[in-house]
Amino acid sequence: MRDMNFFDPFIEKKQFTFNKMLFLYGLLFLVIVGLGVMVGMNQLKINALQKEVNSLRQVAEDPQTVKRVEEIRAFEEETEQFKQEVERIRTLDKNIQARDVIGEELLDDINSKLPEGVFLGNLSASGSEIRIAGFAEDRYSIAEFAKGLERLPVASKAFVSNISAVESYYRFNLDLTLEEVLVDVN
Repeated sequence: MRDMNFFDPFIEKKQFTFNKMLFLYGLLFLVIVGLGVMVGMNQLKINALQKEVNSLRQVAEDPQTVKRVEEIRAFEEETEQFKQEVERIRTLDKNIQARDVIGEELLDDINSKLPEGVFLGNLSASGSEIRIAGFAEDRYSIAEFAKGLERLPVASKAFVSNISAVESYYRFNLDLTLEEVLVDVN
């Protein structure tokens, strides 16, 4: 019989031998644990995303939210229509300004040709025709005014259609025809 010495393991040192199978099992264990951790982490992320999707779905399907979204869409459509109308008005305004025959410059030119003693009472325009009615102290001032208007670069002719004596002054009507101006409306 052999004696058992309880101190034998402490006395003799065992040498560790490299066992390939033990290493492969350890490596396999680490890979399985790593995969398990990855699956667990991914499952936690999936659950968190699923909760977020559910909460967003509840918000999106909420009747108050749907009503508010419809109101916003209607407002956006109305705003877009308003923008289109404003753009049409701007285009129309540009066309009107381009076709505007009687501008501030023409009125200044007419005023600059007014001799002393001539007063304008009425000015009306229709197309390229301007009718001027006024008063003058003498006939010569009316003729001088008509001749001055005829010399304007935009005028083609000036014609005094009527002169009538009223008390101490003369009432006149003058027709001024402007040159045709081609306007590009595009």
